[in-house]
Amino acid sequence: MGRPPVPTHLKRDKRLVVMLTDDESLMLAEAAKNAGAASVSDWVREVLLGRAEGKL
Repeated sequence: MGRPPVPTHLKRDKRLVVMLTDDESLMLAEAAKNAGAASVSDWVREVLLGRAEGKL
């Protein structure tokens, strides 16, 4: 028995590729860690979507 399927409306299947230097990648990883994010991807998504919605 595995993990239950993600509901269709919450499924994330699109990707955004952003090219980074090693230093930039480390900087994002540290920022995500300091923010208590589960992953760099989660933190980046939250920051970018917040910015796009005018919250940040």
